Amino acid sequence: MAIKALKQNVSIREIQKMIHQWKAWGVSDSACLKLLDLYLGMPHFMNEDGVYPINNLYQICLALKTIHTSDILEYIKKCKSFELVWNENRTEILAFFTPLWHHQSTNSISAPVSPAVSPAVSPAETNSKTNINILYNINNNISPSENSSENPAGTPHGDEAPKASSSAKEFFHKLNATPEEKQAVLVPIIDRIVAGYRYTRPRALDALVVLVNEFLIPHFDAQSNFAKTPHNGRIIWLQNLIKTRHGENLIQQATQKLGETLLKELEEQRKKLREFRPVSPFEWKDADKDIRYYDDPIDGKVEIPADAPPRSSDEAIWNVLSQKWVDIDGQHSGS
Repeated sequence: MAIKALKQNVSIREIQKMIHQWKAWGVSDSACLKLLDLYLGMPHFMNEDGVYPINNLYQICLALKTIHTSDILEYIKKCKSFELVWNENRTEILAFFTPLWHHQSTNSISAPVSPAVSPAVSPAETNSKTNINILYNINNNISPSENSSENPAGTPHGDEAPKASSSAKEFFHKLNATPEEKQAVLVPIIDRIVAGYRYTRPRALDALVVLVNEFLIPHFDAQSNFAKTPHNGRIIWLQNLIKTRHGENLIQQATQKLGETLLKELEEQRKKLREFRPVSPFEWKDADKDIRYYDDPIDGKVEIPADAPPRSSDEAIWNVLSQKWVDIDGQHSGS
């Protein structure tokens, strides 16, 4: 069931007063728009309690068309309209929420640290994805979208799966090679991740890869009786584990690790892109799309017209009206 706001109607006067307060506390116009979206509610990035987990912040930034998570978090704290959920030592923010969606105090709320998530899929979209999407080599960290173009069977070695080096790997290889077992054992885990974390199905598949490779295989390899248990008994063992609190904890750790990996990949991609600066040392260019950009502390990645002169300084801002570079003091710069 989709979560609903606690307060369905907000007075215009209340919103105006709040925005004026934000401005008085140093929040820019552009940041006000982003904060207003967050305050009124972006439920795709909330948990079931109407709370934004902090690990969803980079996906929120992408949706708001800014990639500076530190900046948006600073504005969330500065505007004083959001409640913050801290860890026990108050050294790290775990989550944040607005009174429109959650009414508990920060002392009484229990906010799980969940990974960055993709927007929720609709029932129609979910139904359009057939369960055959699970056909990929679960012990190889390659998603179905990356595999499908070269190998419809979903494994990087065609019909030959790589040799397993442990009882647990052998078990999951066998599950992967048996469509009926895969449908009965692995697909329900994917469905659970989709429903519990509001992931798209491809993202849930990636989370399953992390869950199996980095959590379930080590877990079962550490059990001395697992190697002696027949295959059907191992299936029951896995199904029972997933139903327990420890199983849920393993899923949560896997999704959190996936979110951290995606964030790291995004940062590495950004660094790689910014190494290409053929026009000016104060801007960068997407070589694939032949588009120029610069970073703005509020608006994030800002596109530069192809015929614009080189960006004159690290503080210069492109004025769309005058079609010139403008410094912070408002003076035109460059040619």
